[in-house]
Amino acid sequence: MSSSSTDPSPSTGFDPAARPAWAKFLTEEEWREFAVALTAELTRRHVAYRVDEGVLWARWGSEEDEALGLTNLAQLCRTAGIDSFPLVIASHFDALVAGRGDRELAGPLGADLAAARPHLKMRLYARDTFTGGSEQFVLRDVADDLTAVLCYDLPSNVVTVAADSLGKWGVSQDELYYTALANQRRTERAPVEDIDVGGAVVKAMTGESFFVASNLLLLSDFVPADAPFGALAAVPNRHTLIWHVITDPSALRAIDAMVVMASNLCSEGPGSISSNLFWWKDGAIRTLPTRETEEHYEFVPPDDFVNDVLEALAERAEMN
Repeated sequence: MSSSSTDPSPSTGFDPAARPAWAKFLTEEEWREFAVALTAELTRRHVAYRVDEGVLWARWGSEEDEALGLTNLAQLCRTAGIDSFPLVIASHFDALVAGRGDRELAGPLGADLAAARPHLKMRLYARDTFTGGSEQFVLRDVADDLTAVLCYDLPSNVVTVAADSLGKWGVSQDELYYTALANQRRTERAPVEDIDVGGAVVKAMTGESFFVASNLLLLSDFVPADAPFGALAAVPNRHTLIWHVITDPSALRAIDAMVVMASNLCSEGPGSISSNLFWWKDGAIRTLPTRETEEHYEFVPPDDFVNDVLEALAERAEMN
């Protein structure tokens, strides 16, 4: 994404005394320290910038503005602690500048499918990330609020594939999708932990890669073919995949635990994707919405999940 104009003075939203809506997961103190540290680092680098709804636009050695999402940066800072804010921000900008070489490499790959194939992967995003300008990317719908984006996984950066590359490569989106999944199957597996949530076991795969959550697209590798009801899953952020194979009424306990886990981990980030749960069955993925109220999390599944899964599990529980 790019923009052609840069305002050297920050917009509102960088005011240390006025925490914006996108940063509500920060305390007032954390926002104040984040705003001060970020402004100081941009000033030190003599970077002209503007802020628009949690996105920082600036030129990092290029001729056009580039977008940097501030939510991820703020989440990284929050995890590290207030004393580390300046170091985290400086390191993040260093990596952004260093990654320019990878972004320049993406241009030639867009004209050479043989060179591009080993780098192709699918990265999950919240669908509303691409409400504007979606025609620039190669997207694949996953669920109501979830989309997968074709990317190059390069040494120091993840770069989205430009949509006009499809015409140059002369292959279908389906072929590219399965090529990307094959790459992920070889390289993107992370350790899996069994978590006892009091009467049920939930599995969690976590790792540093930006594509850990994308294993949702390969969940058939982890779910037995004869699982009668499929599986519950969550992708709260890019580094986390959580799932539970639905076999008996213990899945009701798994739902309670996963709703809280997904909401908390999505809020913490970095790379937040979705606070909802998902129902995986026979390769299809459905959103199981969760709403956060002042007092609790409210699970609001669609009617077919209620009828086909919850009621069937309740009947089994009564029989036992």
